[in-house]
Amino acid sequence: MKSTRRTHRRHAQMTVLATCAALTLAACGVGGGSDDGGGEPADPSAPIRAAWWGEDNQNQALDAAITAFTEAGGPDVSIEAQPWDGYWDKLATQVAGRDIPDVVMQAASQLPTYAGRDALLDLSEVDLDLSGLDEGIRDFGAVGDETFGVVAATNAMGFVTNSDLLAELGVAAPEGEWTWDDLSTFANEVHTASGGETWGIQDGGGDMILFILYVRDSGREFYADDGSINATPDDLRAWFQLWADMRESGAVPPAEATAEASGNLPGSPLASGRAAATFAWTQDYVAVQSVTDAALDIGLPPYNSENPSLWINAASLWSISAWSENPQGSADLIDHLVNDPEAIETLGVSLGVPPTAAAREQLVDLVSDEERPAVEYMDLVADNSRPLNRLWPDGFATSRTLFDQLDESVAFGEMTIDEAVDAFFADAEG
Repeated sequence: MKSTRRTHRRHAQMTVLATCAALTLAACGVGGGSDDGGGEPADPSAPIRAAWWGEDNQNQALDAAITAFTEAGGPDVSIEAQPWDGYWDKLATQVAGRDIPDVVMQAASQLPTYAGRDALLDLSEVDLDLSGLDEGIRDFGAVGDETFGVVAATNAMGFVTNSDLLAELGVAAPEGEWTWDDLSTFANEVHTASGGETWGIQDGGGDMILFILYVRDSGREFYADDGSINATPDDLRAWFQLWADMRESGAVPPAEATAEASGNLPGSPLASGRAAATFAWTQDYVAVQSVTDAALDIGLPPYNSENPSLWINAASLWSISAWSENPQGSADLIDHLVNDPEAIETLGVSLGVPPTAAAREQLVDLVSDEERPAVEYMDLVADNSRPLNRLWPDGFATSRTLFDQLDESVAFGEMTIDEAVDAFFADAEG
């Protein structure tokens, strides 16, 4: 197993990695030619519409890369860039009219719904080679036996520590193979070494993604293949108790402090130096590093090589409309965004971490000092992770919100752990 930690020291100038949207694919070749699906022949000169959600810097990078595609002889492309909420509202209306753009950005939580509405093309019907993608995400866009999406950008959960603070306290961050019990030991060591002045870790008890890691650490999947919940009440009872014990010992902040810091990144316990660690997605790691002068490291969450719990997550995916008049031309557009070295450099990591080793290798010396650890960390994740057995089922987002609410109720003493467990599984089974 490779080392499970990456080290990074913040420099004065900051460039924040944009969140949850990317189109930077590398080594994902697409050839030209006719539609292999037996329908109307593809017309590579037919105009294409492309749509995504994004911020200004993301839109500008994509606009530049697509302009280069059309200037190089590709078909004309009209673009539709919108904020997240407006994007989904408009896309739902377009599906009803069977008129979605040829190339659309998708989210893992939404892909099964749109595939189920027969709105997306099975990508086996175009010439599209996915072999360049990280092995753990080649099938991420599959629904049943068909593939409807190609991962456009990746992220992963990491264990983020304040290395300056740990050095002052003389406490070492866990690395190599370690457990959730080791997390508790580490957090309590920090609290003790600081004379009770510093919390070991921010409260992660309400993060269902972390609980999914906890369950997968045993070798089981959180969801069964049919989408039913595979975790047990005993799993959740032990999880809530783990964090309750750390709150009681002072290893994590009390409920009031956690609630006060919610939504306030600069005021978060880690960024303000009041906690030595937290769990965070890769793009959130970069955001936290941008608001603190401390050196932050990012490494694997609790890990065992027999049952890696971590997975490479899709921040976004590319799909092609089932009603596209130019499906192969749409694939050619993706090919340009994926393989053209200038396009890869234009897109960079401003939209997310690329899902291929080739793209990360190209970009690692071009990105900022603050972004580089996130890019390098994804190489580490690619070597020490296990793919999910399925995409999130319907109701995942609701369960995730409820999970956080129940943990908060336990933390404030408004519910017992048993009551919270019963409430979660009653909702999940319903």
